[in-house]
Amino acid sequence: MLTVDASTLNAVILRLYREGREVPLGSFQAWALEQTQSLVAFDSAWWGNAAAEPPALHEVFLHNCDDSILDEYPPHLEDDFFRAALVASPGRTVNMSDLTTRANYLRTVLYRQLGRRYKIAWSLGTLLIEPTSSLYEFLTLWRHDGQRPFSESERQSKELLMPHLVEAHRVARLRHFLKTPAVVNREWAVVDAHGFLREASPAFIARVSGLWPAWSGSALPEPLASSVRAGCAYVSSELRLEVTPCGQWRYLSARPDGAMAQLSIREGEIASRYASGETYSAIARSLSLAPATVRNHLAHCFRKLGVNNKAELVRRLDEKT
Repeated sequence: MLTVDASTLNAVILRLYREGREVPLGSFQAWALEQTQSLVAFDSAWWGNAAAEPPALHEVFLHNCDDSILDEYPPHLEDDFFRAALVASPGRTVNMSDLTTRANYLRTVLYRQLGRRYKIAWSLGTLLIEPTSSLYEFLTLWRHDGQRPFSESERQSKELLMPHLVEAHRVARLRHFLKTPAVVNREWAVVDAHGFLREASPAFIARVSGLWPAWSGSALPEPLASSVRAGCAYVSSELRLEVTPCGQWRYLSARPDGAMAQLSIREGEIASRYASGETYSAIARSLSLAPATVRNHLAHCFRKLGVNNKAELVRRLDEKT
């Protein structure tokens, strides 16, 4: 039976979508948690995403909690009974008081090593699976007073609110990137600094899947992920992928050009023939050009592509991974 305050819940949801449109991406999570406070009171929180296999935290926003927890928590990740309950029931909000008694919790290693230090007396958390990346997105609220566990009504309210928090944050992220100048492109993606997908257009997914047929999951193929981590464009003979840093995120804008797009039609033809083994004279005869003209075109190709010899040209034109 639902025991939530529907009017308060609806008011929070409406603020997320109406007022949230004016909130910059960098401050959205802090603002959204302020709205959540009017529905469920809490003292501290963390909101982020994590990989399932192997288990690992990715981007995490902390509210009223020292960031040292990001270093202290990972060794206890596998032993965290609260996390295990969240993973076992995606979409359901879990109340710690439904899992254990206060006395039993105080005896756990999790409390002795982390709970006591960060004043985590009670937890109320929800985990959702992102449709694009398959990463876990979680938000856990904490109370510091051991005498104030979260109620069932608060658990239900948090469960109903969570999808709206996630979607409003997603919209803020997309709005942020779509405002970026000159990023009108069918093939685009938003990834984190590690190269994990957060948002992507169907055309981008199709392009990457076509180039790496065995690719699946939330992590980009390693050649792309490597470029993301380095903050530089990925260029091959079939794809040029611009990497634009936007705070903790990276905007990927792809187009099917690669190395050949930097050359004129004539230069591209001459470079391809030369890379395939044809001599200056053979190319000149085939295209009705003087050998000196072929040499000049190739010199232009070398400068544009940043190569110094035939072997480098072959690698540059044949770069696919």
